[in-house]
Amino acid sequence: MIAALVVFVAALLLAGIGIAVFLRAGADQHRQDEQLRSRLQGGGEVANLAGFIPREAQLKNPLLRWTCHLLWRSGSEVEPQTVRKILWVLLAMVPLTLIIFGWFAGLFLIGVVVATGFVLLTRQAAVRRGKIIEQLPAFLESTMRVLAAGNTLEESMAAAARESPEPLKPLFMSVGRQVRLGAPIEHVLMEMGEIHKLRDIRVMSLAASINRKFGGSLKNIIKSLTQAIRSREMAARELRALTAETRFSAVVLAVVPIGITLFIAVQNRAYYANMWADTGGRIALIVSVVLQVSGIFVLWRMMQSTEDTT
Repeated sequence: MIAALVVFVAALLLAGIGIAVFLRAGADQHRQDEQLRSRLQGGGEVANLAGFIPREAQLKNPLLRWTCHLLWRSGSEVEPQTVRKILWVLLAMVPLTLIIFGWFAGLFLIGVVVATGFVLLTRQAAVRRGKIIEQLPAFLESTMRVLAAGNTLEESMAAAARESPEPLKPLFMSVGRQVRLGAPIEHVLMEMGEIHKLRDIRVMSLAASINRKFGGSLKNIIKSLTQAIRSREMAARELRALTAETRFSAVVLAVVPIGITLFIAVQNRAYYANMWADTGGRIALIVSVVLQVSGIFVLWRMMQSTEDTT
């Protein structure tokens, strides 16, 4: 057992090193792209590249698209090619884990790792999204002031983005880069709103599209959107305060059974082994795991319904 654990840890280390190398390669490629764009702009050349392909258009695989969206929402700027390589490395680890620990323990371990990574990334994405929504009214007001001076929407958003704090600044700086490369601003805003689950950005995209086709006052739309965001945030804070006790109870109900199970497994390792050796005990364990996972999912969806206000 110790030898198998050592092999598994070594495999995890190799996988971690491979993922780090892929991420570093993706960062280097992103830096080279930035340098190329800077040279194009600094040399006075037209940066409207006919061959520009948005990152979203590269995501044909549903698993790759879901993973990329999750990473982008959490603040990572990793490219789809790098994510694809990371997924191949992780998938290669699955049969090795099943061989070392057996199919039941291996599946349980894989499930724990995947669930932990998903929860951490989702939490980080939620925190980042909350900061973006909090900073959005000030950004829109800055955009509205520049827009009132006679600038275009693209120029106004670029000027406001340069003065914005993290994490809003890199988000809209990325929008500016894609627009300079030839993408329509309404398409870029809609894509960003879909990826980061920001309804307000989708509203801006619709306003930009209508303004481009039929004209109208973007200033009034942005002003109304700013007021709506602030009103909604006040209501959301009141809702979170009213449901704080319920959300804490949900966390306790999700964590306590898992904690008790791990405590029993550490104190008496033969307990679950004897249950698994018996047919009735095996069925009871499988049913309990399914019910626990289902309960956690239901509680998570209930908590999301109170927090998702945009």
